Amino acid sequence: AAAAVGVATAAVTACHGFSLVAEALPASFTLGFRKLGWKGMRASRGAVGTVDGTMLALSRDAALEAGVPEDRVEEIVRLAVELGALGAEPLSDPLTLLRFYNARGEEVDAAADMHRDTTAWRADYCLSDLMSAHGEGGDYKSDGSRSGESSEWSWHTKPSTPEAQFASRHGFFGRLSQPSPDNEPILVWRIGSPDYAGIVRENLVDVFLRAWVVHMEDALQASRAASLRDRRLIRARLVVDARDFSLGNMRYLWVLRKIISLGKQYYPEVTASVTVVRAPSIAAQLYRLVRPLLTPLMEQKISILGENFEDGLLKHSGLQLSALPIALGGSAPDDEVGAGEPIPVGIGKELGFP
Repeated sequence: AAAAVGVATAAVTACHGFSLVAEALPASFTLGFRKLGWKGMRASRGAVGTVDGTMLALSRDAALEAGVPEDRVEEIVRLAVELGALGAEPLSDPLTLLRFYNARGEEVDAAADMHRDTTAWRADYCLSDLMSAHGEGGDYKSDGSRSGESSEWSWHTKPSTPEAQFASRHGFFGRLSQPSPDNEPILVWRIGSPDYAGIVRENLVDVFLRAWVVHMEDALQASRAASLRDRRLIRARLVVDARDFSLGNMRYLWVLRKIISLGKQYYPEVTASVTVVRAPSIAAQLYRLVRPLLTPLMEQKISILGENFEDGLLKHSGLQLSALPIALGGSAPDDEVGAGEPIPVGIGKELGFP
């Protein structure tokens, strides 16, 4: 029963942690932004940013062209003005602003605060070095913003440092190379496979936290690029493999929560659904009991399934079983998701990870 609570907690944390959670745009779109004179904006639209006495704002037509739903356009324009957005970066294209808006309960001020906190955090976290250590194909500026075309994302895992190579072997998450038929990134977590005791024993929580940031960044940018190309908000489908999540893991649940809850702060609206598969039967029974207590949105986004999950997976996420890794009965390569290999005693001190 305790393990079942852990599985359910992990699922809900994933939902909250994600804030539930290559055709270029036409040149005339100019990434959804245009300069407007002071007289062109009403004072009622709130605080604004200026450059050389000129107000910078997202136009209503540009937001619509980008794919922002019509009933959200005015608020997204307000958010762009509040932030003084200059273009697609940092994280300021119309559909990414929509993510921040959704993540903060459709409150413009709260979304603006989250955006400012996120951009400040990205500038301090050395994302460029981190993404380069764990893979290749993504270009960043020193402030953590993208330097390449936002509608393209070719980054893929290719660890080049001892820490990144270690995290790749012993981690438990990954993005599959093939998206869903609807162009949604597919994320897989194996929450029963990590050596949680080894992570704590060897003082490696921060190592895995950095690897998690890479995973989150990859998921966000893949979703963002797909959204810009398709001109609609696209979010990832998350599948959580709960096999082998046992009673013994419960004492380390704080490790899992610390790692995945980072998304709530800095990664808005990354996932569209969280589907837990191969969960212990008691976990599914427990979920049925707590389901009436969930909000309609949470109920829609979370599903906990047992060993025979093919039909439930398709119904909840739209994913065919074949889209998943071989270990889950699909045809995707298993090595696209961390295997969670056991952590050797003394490895933390030996490798000297900070």
